[in-house]
Amino acid sequence: MRNVLGLPVCLCLIALAGCALAKRQVKLPSHDKFSREQLRIFSDFKLPRRHRLIDELTARRRDISAKLLLPMSDEPINIYIFEDADRYKEYLTINHPTFPERRAFFVKNDTDLTVFAHWSERVGEDLRHEVTHGYLHAVVPVIPLWLDEGLAEYFEVPRGRRGFNRQHIFHLATKVKQDEWRPDLQRLETLADAHDMTQMDYAESWLWAHFLLESGEKHQKLVQDQLARLRMIGEAEPLSAQIDDQIENASDRLLEHLADLAEQL
Repeated sequence: MRNVLGLPVCLCLIALAGCALAKRQVKLPSHDKFSREQLRIFSDFKLPRRHRLIDELTARRRDISAKLLLPMSDEPINIYIFEDADRYKEYLTINHPTFPERRAFFVKNDTDLTVFAHWSERVGEDLRHEVTHGYLHAVVPVIPLWLDEGLAEYFEVPRGRRGFNRQHIFHLATKVKQDEWRPDLQRLETLADAHDMTQMDYAESWLWAHFLLESGEKHQKLVQDQLARLRMIGEAEPLSAQIDDQIENASDRLLEHLADLAEQL
């Protein structure tokens, strides 16, 4: 009798659990939607069609193309902007439970390029970073992690500042002064999962990208050629090998570059 009564109780609990899971579903923003060039923007609040941040994101497409000598794609980049941070976190917890807690994410699969973010005081920085990933992967499907993140950190800075990231400069310069950090690009090249990247890894990736893009055409061409090879054949020799071959004492030059930037803080 006890077992017989227990069966429907268990079934009831399973049903209730199913109901609870169903209730936890969080829909993507869809209240407001519009397109700007390559961007498809969805939000759960009204966004002005000519918002200055959206203008900047569309202009960044041309900036990336010009700086890196990459063609511009017409593949859509879907941007989902949550007004409420809690709903954003809940959506990611349910649908992407392995993601670490961050304010924004870029996700790529075989058919879609997608950015998730919530509206905050730092939404401009967040969207510039993640949309940069979208623009890059639309034309260069395979990019080494450190270079992908280094370029996104460079282009997350507002236009006109040439990638000058004050937070990274201060953090790296402090570590150098305390003799707690030395650049090691070959180590960065071994990283394959963004989950494993530390703040120092992001900062060093940014510094290498900034150094190469802002210290002369010869250095900038190393990045352009690397991306061109990756775009055409999907693989390339590690950039560290080319840097060592063409830039004498590259790590020391990088530290000198950092010192020059730190003087501008």
